[in-house]
Amino acid sequence: MDEDKVKRLKVMRFWLFGTFVIVWASITMYIGLFTGADWVAALKAGFPIWGIVGAACIVWYVGYLWWLRRQ
Repeated sequence: MDEDKVKRLKVMRFWLFGTFVIVWASITMYIGLFTGADWVAALKAGFPIWGIVGAACIVWYVGYLWWLRRQ
């Protein structure tokens, strides 16, 4: 891959990781604040949501990597 594609891939990785962190933090805080659960219960309750988002981010990254290499 040329330098431009590597740069775009790094930007995509940064934003996908940032998206995951924002979703993880917001869902965990929402569950913890509005249900009165402790942090362990909030993590357990939020796992399906941020687990799906994490998996979607990984799939998106791999798909983008495949698309860049194909061009």
